Amino acid sequence: MVVIMVSFRVIVQPVVQDRDYKFLTAAVEEAYKGVECGDGGPFGAVVVRNDEVLVSCHNMVLTNTDPTAHAEVTAIREVRQRIYPLVTFTLLVCI
Repeated sequence: MVVIMVSFRVIVQPVVQDRDYKFLTAAVEEAYKGVECGDGGPFGAVVVRNDEVLVSCHNMVLTNTDPTAHAEVTAIREVRQRIYPLVTFTLLVCI
């Protein structure tokens, strides 16, 4: 069984903010990669587990001619292919 936890929260703890900033920055960088490659719109996502980036993906709608290939969907598909079974993870998305 795979449980997907999407995390959208505001935290005031400095250590957690630094960690979130680090991973959100990775999602933004992935979004820039997608735009530079012409794969799709400026969207990036990273899947994080135990403070480690498991997967980093960007929008692939144009390249795959797949309207469902958004960054977050692509990231979930990729992590399921690579690291199944996965119990929980955090998905950080840059829009």
